[in-house]
Amino acid sequence: MLPGLKYIKYNILNKRILIENFTFLGVLHVTNLILFLITVPFLFKVLGSRLYGLIVFAQALVAYFSIFINYGFNLSATRDVAIYRDDEVKLSEIISSVITLKVILFIISLLMMIILTIVFYNLRIHRELFILSMLMCLSEALFPVWYFQGMERMKYITYLNASTRIVAVIGVILFIKSEKDYLLYPILMGTGMVSGSLISLFLMFSQSRIQFRFQPVKQLISYFSGNLMYFLSNVSSQVYAYANKLIIGSFLGLVEVAYYDIAEKVVNILRVPYSLLGQTIFPKYSRDRNVNFLKKMFFLTMIMTVFLLGVLYIFSDEVVLLLTGSENYNSVMTMRILSLTLVPLSFIMYFGDIVLITYDRKKEYTFMKFSGLLLYITLFLTVKVIGSLNVFSLAVITVTVEYTIAFYAYYLCNRHNWFRVS
Repeated sequence: MLPGLKYIKYNILNKRILIENFTFLGVLHVTNLILFLITVPFLFKVLGSRLYGLIVFAQALVAYFSIFINYGFNLSATRDVAIYRDDEVKLSEIISSVITLKVILFIISLLMMIILTIVFYNLRIHRELFILSMLMCLSEALFPVWYFQGMERMKYITYLNASTRIVAVIGVILFIKSEKDYLLYPILMGTGMVSGSLISLFLMFSQSRIQFRFQPVKQLISYFSGNLMYFLSNVSSQVYAYANKLIIGSFLGLVEVAYYDIAEKVVNILRVPYSLLGQTIFPKYSRDRNVNFLKKMFFLTMIMTVFLLGVLYIFSDEVVLLLTGSENYNSVMTMRILSLTLVPLSFIMYFGDIVLITYDRKKEYTFMKFSGLLLYITLFLTVKVIGSLNVFSLAVITVTVEYTIAFYAYYLCNRHNWFRVS
């Protein structure tokens, strides 16, 4: 085949894979959106805002353990799988090491949660809820989403996540009849997620020549220590992402947590297209480092951002009424404030999560995220001391931190010319 024809064939195949992966991830997130629109109003009606807030509080606490279990592997392992996708020996080493480490981290996390429910009274009186919510962490340990992303096989993620969550939500609607059934929620949702994780492991090993092999301790230590920077950056960026709900639940009340969660979840739905783009583009850019392609996608993303901001601002009142069955000024205003994070999200995704990780700039990436955490803590302590702690001030703090991180990521990439076409 002529070189020119090979090039054309490669580009067509490459774009087909990108479109296919984006479509499958889009189907998954649309499914999750539909399930969200069904589940939240149902839980508000059956359990009430206080119990719903308690479930949200438990999920926010468990999310910290998920960060620990993930240990940044969803970034580094995705990149490594994309690079060594044709090397079966190296791929087996990566997969075996990552799964082993994540299972060990889950066991440690479960023991830590048990200790917390013994030590703290507020957790002890709802011990079953917090322990059962750890099923989400078990799913985090077992689901090799990083493998399917690196191999650019997003359809498996779509099929498994969508099917198991649909079944779980059906179970929630059928079996949760009153407030006393609230423990069924983490059981049903957690069981569904773990089932999907086990099936994904079976598909990964059965459809390839990859084999799970127990790795030498020295090898595991190497992967663990080599990923420390990504873990620290993950912690730095996600600690404040979940901290608001824990702070609100601890200082302002569980009902306030429930309405804040609604605002945050709606904004997170608008963040879905960014997640789709990031998960689809990252493996491709890790391989070919096509800056021109990345700049075009960044421009389109900013256009999308302006559109989403306008839509949310106009329909925020109707959205809150639809989801909670009542009008709530705090939730509407919080939603509008948090929506401003969509702008820096674009910068962080392209200049930070894609470019810095592709160039393996661990220290810069970690410092970028850690500076955001320090800023969050400083601003939180400030509003707490001056007596201005409320739902709105926490939302403003989140927006401020996101813009700071975005500017720093942009500065790093321009200083090193990583985002310029050579």
